[in-house]
Amino acid sequence: MPARGQRRGNGWVVLEANVETIRVCFNKTLTHTTGLWKAENALLSTLPLFFIQQAVIMSLCYLLKLLLTPFHIPRVISHIIGGVILGPSAFGGTAFARNYVFPFKSTLTMETMANLGLIYYMFVLGLQVDFKPIFHARKKVLSIAAAGILLPLPFGYALYRVLTRQEDGLTTATKLKARTYGPIFWGIILASTNFGELAGVLAHVKLLHSDVGRTALSVSVISDLICWILLVGTVASTSDGYQVYTVLSTSALIIFLVFVVRPTLSWMFSNTNDASNDNGTSFYDMDPQICFILAGVLFFGYLSDACGAHSILGAFTMGAIVPKGELKNAIIQKVDDFVSNVMMSLFFLVLGMRTHVQAVILDQKDILFVLPVIVLASLAKLVVTFVAAIINKMPMRDSFALGLVMNTKGVVSLIILNSGRDLKALDHHTFSVMMAAVFVMTAAVGPILNLIYKRNGTSKQYKHRSIRSIQPNSEFRILTCIHSTSNVSGVINLLEASNPTKQSPISVFAVHLVELRSHASAMLIVHDTCNLNRTTSASSTTKNQNHAKHAHFSTSSNNIVAALEKFESECEEGSVSVEALTTVSSYTTIHEDICNLAEEKQADLIIVPFHKQSTIDGGMDSGNASVRDVNRNLLENVPCSVAVFVDRGLGDLSETKNGNNGQGHRHHRCSMLFIGGPDDREALAYAWRLASNPIPNPNIRLTIVRFIVGKDATVGSDLLLNNDKNNGDHHEEENNKILQDVKGNEKEKQLDDQCIEGFMLNAKNHPYIKLITEVVNNGEETLQLLSDMASDYDLYIVGRGQGVSSPLITFGLSEWGDCPELGPLGDTLVSSRFVANASIIIVHRGASLVDESTDQHLTQQSMHV
Repeated sequence: MPARGQRRGNGWVVLEANVETIRVCFNKTLTHTTGLWKAENALLSTLPLFFIQQAVIMSLCYLLKLLLTPFHIPRVISHIIGGVILGPSAFGGTAFARNYVFPFKSTLTMETMANLGLIYYMFVLGLQVDFKPIFHARKKVLSIAAAGILLPLPFGYALYRVLTRQEDGLTTATKLKARTYGPIFWGIILASTNFGELAGVLAHVKLLHSDVGRTALSVSVISDLICWILLVGTVASTSDGYQVYTVLSTSALIIFLVFVVRPTLSWMFSNTNDASNDNGTSFYDMDPQICFILAGVLFFGYLSDACGAHSILGAFTMGAIVPKGELKNAIIQKVDDFVSNVMMSLFFLVLGMRTHVQAVILDQKDILFVLPVIVLASLAKLVVTFVAAIINKMPMRDSFALGLVMNTKGVVSLIILNSGRDLKALDHHTFSVMMAAVFVMTAAVGPILNLIYKRNGTSKQYKHRSIRSIQPNSEFRILTCIHSTSNVSGVINLLEASNPTKQSPISVFAVHLVELRSHASAMLIVHDTCNLNRTTSASSTTKNQNHAKHAHFSTSSNNIVAALEKFESECEEGSVSVEALTTVSSYTTIHEDICNLAEEKQADLIIVPFHKQSTIDGGMDSGNASVRDVNRNLLENVPCSVAVFVDRGLGDLSETKNGNNGQGHRHHRCSMLFIGGPDDREALAYAWRLASNPIPNPNIRLTIVRFIVGKDATVGSDLLLNNDKNNGDHHEEENNKILQDVKGNEKEKQLDDQCIEGFMLNAKNHPYIKLITEVVNNGEETLQLLSDMASDYDLYIVGRGQGVSSPLITFGLSEWGDCPELGPLGDTLVSSRFVANASIIIVHRGASLVDESTDQHLTQQSMHV
């Protein structure tokens, strides 16, 4: 690009601009401040200006992410577009941006902070990487990975040569370096695949746990590692006249880190991991150790840079050698989000500043070469991987999908691209063309993959399974969801209370839900794939053992599996079987994975933990909004029955010993609150399961409290939505609607009566079940009754309240709570203080495909003694 002459601005002048460099002279070369009050323009001071730049790039990238997510486009594309928009090709090229938002004097600060973010990003990546899957990979994975590396390398080399047939405007030394190393960088970029972005794309189209997804993730791990090795070797070889010194010193540094620093860290922090496991040490108690590690990252990054290699090598190696355990988990939890979302945003801004869209096409004739180069670069790895997958006997569609997803580029490719520009192996033209190719390759993956595996708008027919549809003396299949180890004890106590026996055993499918947020969570799938491979060669290995092998990677998963295995071993032989599973997905769509698992396992009931947990003072914490969204989506879409479990310290049944049978048990005082409707009838069936399976359960004292509308039923003046006289018409409308619903639910009332009659007929000889009928006229009286019985029970079972036959009973109760998805009664119990020590189960029947007219038949089956 020929020089355009001298451009001037507020305190700067461009001396020279070509395809190699931009030379700028500006007034202030030192970063200093005279204070905000003495500055001519406070916003142009170093720190405020830096914060403005940070806010601009983060806000723009977040907005673009929201716009592109519905189209299944990876997040990195929003970062690339944001950087280009703020770069010289768009907003960054305006006089306003150069003078007030991105002045030349701030370039050094931006690039320094961007490199700092890159160093810590590579450190976090090193923390999350695991090399063991490489040694246990199948031949199919190894062959596809090898083909995806070996063939795109020379192809990228050739494309670079085609593009740079004319190289005017470069100095001799730079021209020689570009000719030598530019093609190598292009080849490495084409051969690379970004593991993190790949996992995100697969999660969006629900292929994460498919054969294509598992194969792609396993291949990507190998591909990433080889590309890093190639990048380090290429960077080291660019040291003019010092290649041997660079290779030897860098190798010595890596050996020192692996064989000296790693054992030292293991010895220093062994007490930390032991204490965290034994005493529940908080992540906040590890702050000194974390600060020590983070300081070491900068130190070894500096050493690797001094050796002639890139500073990211020392940071990555430092992350890889940190001992596994709670310390590593604490570092990831504290650092990952800040580095990925805040510090790395400046890296994308710097990339955008270096990208010149106009440099992609130097002249009109050049378009005949540039566009074919971009297209061929985009097809290189796709075609090679497709052919390799076909040779490995994968189906045609899966082979094409695998080739497509392996073409996913991301931060890895951008780091390689940026390194080539730093070393002047790539100029403005070759840098911008490859940036365009990376953009095309990555942006096309999600939408095309979604078209290939587009699901039908109508879901497949699923035979509705519920608690009431279970045949007498048959297996009760429960799928329970676990978000963290804090959910385990309550779930196990609930399963124990569900009365498993040899005559009617319980099959438990315990699903550890892992949110796909980082490299680490996606690695669980790679480990599972490797474990399945080893299971194939050793058929005696069980499914539980497969997931137990995650111990070296996820302490949380290991603890969950260990607790479930202990529960299974302590139960009567043949009464309980446990299968531990791990599902990794985005929380926005993870309910689909749960529903698919429920269909696959033919589950009768799904148990999910409430999004809030009890506190020491008897209240509830603020809760996890993501978990709440999962529960909401599940309640609206689940094809079978689901129970939301609010655990407030539900005790186990083994605190005392029963001298007759030697099995230990104390009893739970349970209350089933019955108002009416399909949800309440399902909740009643679960209460029967707890109390009798098929013989009376001495550990459960069950009281059925049935609420009946009295003759003087009213809405209740104190519970109206608003007593303002101006809203009188609205109140009258609301009251009339409720009274009309009461009159129109005769069929539901009949089904409720039949259900209660059948229940009590079967329970007439049961010593631990009793029925109490309470007559109420409005929601106020219902609330008063709940308050009176608050201390009588330690477990409440209620229906969600869909299709309730007596809405007057619960009218106005919603004003007492803040979780309407639980139904009026469940919301009131959860939010009230008078039942602060009792656990609660809210049952929802789900998307029933069973005719309600068969309820009486189902009741007789499920409650048959």
